[in-house]
Amino acid sequence: MRTAIVAVAASVLAMPCEAADWVLQPIPTVGPVKAIETVEDGPIVLIGGGWFRPLADGNRIRMVATAGPPQFQRPPDALPDSRVAEGKRTIARAWLAEPTGRYGHGVLGDAVEAGSVVVERSDRRRETVSAGPDAVFEDLEPRLADLGGDGRDRIVVVKSYLQRGSALAVIGERDGRYTVVAETPPIGTPNRWLNPAGIADFDGDGAMDIALVRMPHALGRLELWSWRDGGLHKTLELPNVSNHAIGSRALRLSAVADFDGDGKPDLAIPSFDRRSLRLIAFGPQAREIARIALPARATTDFALLKDALGWPAVLLGLENGALVLARRATPRG
Repeated sequence: MRTAIVAVAASVLAMPCEAADWVLQPIPTVGPVKAIETVEDGPIVLIGGGWFRPLADGNRIRMVATAGPPQFQRPPDALPDSRVAEGKRTIARAWLAEPTGRYGHGVLGDAVEAGSVVVERSDRRRETVSAGPDAVFEDLEPRLADLGGDGRDRIVVVKSYLQRGSALAVIGERDGRYTVVAETPPIGTPNRWLNPAGIADFDGDGAMDIALVRMPHALGRLELWSWRDGGLHKTLELPNVSNHAIGSRALRLSAVADFDGDGKPDLAIPSFDRRSLRLIAFGPQAREIARIALPARATTDFALLKDALGWPAVLLGLENGALVLARRATPRG
């Protein structure tokens, strides 16, 4: 039996890079930024009442009017305002279904949550995975991921127990049927929630990791859970993060990319007060690549762009309606 070792990282991480290596670039807009969506051909931004696409000319960004997100017909049993996940492996689509008010937490803007997840296989057969009478799926999107590296989709979703609060659940195939195959221990108290932040092999050990924020409104602790031997094993805890504003439907206040150029995925995520952007690397030891001060709290989903030299940059909207790009400072000379 594998013994889990959890590394608890201090607020000052090993080998931090200078924040001066990164800059925050304001992007001029014609109005306040309300939302950011990432569609098939890149990010688009809702500014005022219209959608705009960021176009780069070197490190200069201009916003060009564009069409809004594709309008897909949500299945009739789907949770209102939720996203339908689309896959190209063993799962064609998955969605949150069976709207219910039996939990009543309301952290995502209303008190209606999902009682089940519908899984549509690649051959279009459908199955329903129930949360059970003592729980709901307190989420707005099922996340498809090949956690085992076997080409088979699994679904990552937040499951909240009526009396014990949230757990991270993995839905996969067992004995020919989809079911919850693994989950983290519930937080332990009703109306306590967690929000996934990214899925990648963050520590470079060959196993996929799920980053989540435990209680982003009250605690703000980042946790890494590694998928091994068909289960979830916690490997790291880190304080002072948040990826959600209470009552908001924006769940993607984070981005995964190789920000330091070492070939491993890193995580961009706000600090607990959402007034700084933290870039964090995890392997072999957790370290802060940079921390960039924000003039107002981060509020929108994040999106990724490339800077003039091809480095990943983070696009985000702020509470004051501003649009900003966090990128590496361009070397001189």
